[in-house]
Amino acid sequence: MYTIAVKIEGVEKRKRSAGLLHIVVGFFLIAKGADYYRYLGYKNFLPVLPFYALAIISLVYGFLRKRIDPEAKYNFRIRLLQVVSFLILGILLMDIGKSIDYIGCFIMSGIGTLLMFSEKKIFKETELLITEEGVIIPGDYKSHTVSWDVLSNVVVRHDFITLFHKNEKYLQYQVMQSLSELELAKMNGFCREKLEEESQKLDI
Repeated sequence: MYTIAVKIEGVEKRKRSAGLLHIVVGFFLIAKGADYYRYLGYKNFLPVLPFYALAIISLVYGFLRKRIDPEAKYNFRIRLLQVVSFLILGILLMDIGKSIDYIGCFIMSGIGTLLMFSEKKIFKETELLITEEGVIIPGDYKSHTVSWDVLSNVVVRHDFITLFHKNEKYLQYQVMQSLSELELAKMNGFCREKLEEESQKLDI
């Protein structure tokens, strides 16, 4: 099996949208915190303070993520805090609020959980795998395997890897790592070997 770090456009869009989603969550957390404060009769701000603090952190992180955390080291932790905060707010509002108030919190907690794990995957180094079964292409939620029997050729170069389909379509990904001539030769040789094996199966 061989691995190549590549650029996946769909994944790159998800990375860029992560900051915007933190901003949306931050504003929603402010709104739900305000609901909780209203149900408390505006008498004690202390129970609301942790939620507002996290909302501010979410907004700052969302606006400045590329600058202060380009490798997204803290993204998962902030998402986890958001999930827990909405869960706690939902439980608190169940006793004093309306159903729409706490249901909204539980929904946001669920959405945050999905974002937490999907973003954890997309912020890892995006690696394309060349295996015995085929070429495994990473995605934002799950990987996709292109089996050898649907491919006519695979070409690995220093700058791009191109997967040619038998239906005359092709997939091309930018290579994001330095590959030596020996590594290129091994990868291309392995791909030719697997394609020849599939061709022999058809001839039998």
